[in-house]
Amino acid sequence: MENGAAPLAVIDVGSNSVRLLIAKPLPGGHLDILDDARATLRLARVVDAHGSIPPEVLEQTLDAIGDFVRLAAHAGAESIHAVGTAALRDADNADALARALRSRWGVKLKVLSGDDEVRLASIGAVFGLPIDSGMLLDLGGGSLLLARIEDRRPVATWSFPFGTLRLTDRFIDADPPDEDAMTALRRHVRRELRSAGVPRLGSGEVLVGTGGTVRNLANVSRRRQRYPISRLHGHSITIRRLHRLTRLLARMSLKERRGVRGLNADRAGIIAAGALVVDAVAAHTRTDAVLVAGQGLREGIARSQFIDELPPVSDVRRSSVEVFAQRFGDVETDHAHHRAQLAVSLIALLDPEADEDLHETVEYAAMLYNAGLQVDFYRRAGAPTTILLDANLSGFSQPQIARIAAAARLARRPTWEVRSLRPLITGDDEADLHRAGVVVALAEEVRRRAEPGAVDASMGRRNLRITLPGGTTWAPTDLTERLQATFGVGLRIRGRS
Repeated sequence: MENGAAPLAVIDVGSNSVRLLIAKPLPGGHLDILDDARATLRLARVVDAHGSIPPEVLEQTLDAIGDFVRLAAHAGAESIHAVGTAALRDADNADALARALRSRWGVKLKVLSGDDEVRLASIGAVFGLPIDSGMLLDLGGGSLLLARIEDRRPVATWSFPFGTLRLTDRFIDADPPDEDAMTALRRHVRRELRSAGVPRLGSGEVLVGTGGTVRNLANVSRRRQRYPISRLHGHSITIRRLHRLTRLLARMSLKERRGVRGLNADRAGIIAAGALVVDAVAAHTRTDAVLVAGQGLREGIARSQFIDELPPVSDVRRSSVEVFAQRFGDVETDHAHHRAQLAVSLIALLDPEADEDLHETVEYAAMLYNAGLQVDFYRRAGAPTTILLDANLSGFSQPQIARIAAAARLARRPTWEVRSLRPLITGDDEADLHRAGVVVALAEEVRRRAEPGAVDASMGRRNLRITLPGGTTWAPTDLTERLQATFGVGLRIRGRS
């Protein structure tokens, strides 16, 4: 995939809203999101009431899509991929919408089967998360979709004809919802899951959630605690917190829910049912937490245009760091690679028993050490932490991102308080992060003084020995002290004539 690939657009005619995504394909399966838009039409509700889309709603839908087509053209999108989901699967006149869309805007609409929808959603959701196996939950307004994931591929799928809108209309008719209604809704979902043979999750497997309900729950959860990362992608909601949040939202009135921080006001009327569904699926699968995917169906459709299968997590991480470093890091990307190579070789010398996590932290912190350099040279010391914590780094867990950001910051500021990144970083992480920080700092200073391949490094009994080309007067007292404090060794620098 070339960097010059043309943008593409995806229009998702969903049961609750019609949504637009405009993205530019990047190497490695990544997407550069250029724009998005949303129009809330609640098609599932009108389809359930009439069996079809009434003429006035059909016109509203066409108007919304027409606006999205103009946005896509303005952004330079060379192709538009329009799909319909549960509401259109059930509408008697979905073909009328498709004909009108083709006639007015030249856009072909494909109504996805439930299996195709969850397969594409899994491509979007799983790509950027550090998982190999588990279950994907995609909850929309008109349907609940589940996919069993093995080796990052969907191997079994389930489609249920109920979503947040339909369950709200069927079960919740009081404000706030009464206990009997909530119990009936939860039992209905659990019964359907058992009847369909949806399996439990095994040890180490993950329940991944995507869709507006899951993202809103994550946003509310994040706002109710001190948390250093604002991005929802990769956020983990523990089952205990999910239970508490579900009870809280389900017992609120509509007016109270509209005032909840982090909850979109237009979801206040359906979030109680949505939370109960997510809670029921989590209980059925016996997971410990729900891992939130910030991407889903639209991103999956976009990716499916240029990749055939998901790459391994390790490849996603590496290519994500490469893309990010090129955009926000060193003016010369070769500098980042040289620094990372030095850092990896230094940690191997200083700590031969270092685990894979520490090696990865060192390598990627070295690659991203100058994140923000092209934004503000004079504030680059603090920039990596701020930028990396909210960066679109794919394939990493949020604790991993926090560790990389911390190591990059400690490289420049060894007195920086690691505890500011709690709860993602604990006291057990601090020693390793200080070790990573000094290794990255040393790698950068060596990089500034020697070309790639011109440095020799070895371990003596008490000192790390670094030989630089030519004569040198460099005497890094501060780094020597940091190495002694973190690794218990000294530092000897000498020149090679």
